[in-house]
Amino acid sequence: MPTPTLPPAGPTGRPTRPGRRFVHPEPVDLATAWRAEERLAGDPDRPHHWCPDRHGWVLRAGLHEVLEPVLVPDAAGASSFYRFAELDEPVAAALLDRLDADYLAVERQNDGPTIGTVLRAVVRHPDRLRAHGYVVGPGRCDERVTVEGVLVRTDHAFVLGDHHGPGCQCDELERFVASLGVDDARVPPHEVTRWWGRPGDLSPDGPAEHWYRLWWD
Repeated sequence: MPTPTLPPAGPTGRPTRPGRRFVHPEPVDLATAWRAEERLAGDPDRPHHWCPDRHGWVLRAGLHEVLEPVLVPDAAGASSFYRFAELDEPVAAALLDRLDADYLAVERQNDGPTIGTVLRAVVRHPDRLRAHGYVVGPGRCDERVTVEGVLVRTDHAFVLGDHHGPGCQCDELERFVASLGVDDARVPPHEVTRWWGRPGDLSPDGPAEHWYRLWWD
């Protein structure tokens, strides 16, 4: 009998269904959905109608072409809000090509690492790192692509304790992630948790892999 595998984890570290393509309430692709959001954003009855010049840059940059395979709608149903749980090297490389240098250098989740730093680290270490975060679509004035943290694969298990209690190895894990290039966060991650991996992480041909999730609030 094959060795059981664990389902992939969502941005909270809890297992979820396997990754899937973006699903809109109607059968349309992501570009069509974003164009609809951009049109609706100008409606005077909508909260973001006052910033018409700020809508649609993700479309003009062609980000729908690279992000569609990794985006899922927000579970809470927030308007124009999408999440990605494991953004890998091909998508990271495409984003580096399409996002402006200034954006890569300054966009960050509060005091977390900049998106450029994370994407470059994922490209350099595709066997070690994935990015997780969110996209605010053209329906809102604060339209953006933001990285909240990383998923990291290590060669051994780390001891994680609540509130950095006795024996906790969070600092050691953070130093390992910094050594991979995720090194410009202004503060330590707000959460460091075990991530239960993807199908295939538990393999009959080898030991279980060790994955961890670092998240900046």
